[in-house]
Amino acid sequence: MLIRLSSKYPIKVIDHSQNLGLAEAPKTGFKAVIEEIEDDDYVVFMDSDNTHNPRYIPLMINAARKFDLVIGSRYVKNGRQITVPYIRIFMSKAINYLIKLLLRAEVEDFTSGYRCFRASTIKNLYETFGDNLIESQGFEASFEILLKALTCNSKVGEIPIVLDYGLKNGKSKMHLIPQF
Repeated sequence: MLIRLSSKYPIKVIDHSQNLGLAEAPKTGFKAVIEEIEDDDYVVFMDSDNTHNPRYIPLMINAARKFDLVIGSRYVKNGRQITVPYIRIFMSKAINYLIKLLLRAEVEDFTSGYRCFRASTIKNLYETFGDNLIESQGFEASFEILLKALTCNSKVGEIPIVLDYGLKNGKSKMHLIPQF
């Protein structure tokens, strides 16, 4: 869908020819934009499995006029997730609750990968962390980026989204039970 939209809007779609995992996607994305972005640009990261609807991009960009980083959140008022297995909902809510408790941050959805960054925020993160911006290897990369943004005093906002897991392409790579 984004490739189709990129013919009408200034969207640059960056993808891997094969799935390299959740941490590699933002690493590739940050490296691809760091040299090209202008200070008044916005950069949106979203999953390519159809669970993140591009219709939220204008809302995220509008919110990013007030915030350095905007999260598409399932856990703010009017946000929700549908057709998600109950165990995933439970695990996600538990992890987000524990993180919020530990960090005392005003964020509801620490683990959402649907995000809009101001270009200046990305530049600041790269100046501060360089190639160590994302050191984790899996799904925790989204949390790591957010944590590092918070340590740089980035203002974080959230907009409600509906995450529809029923639209997901393929099987989840996250295993709730260790695979041996």
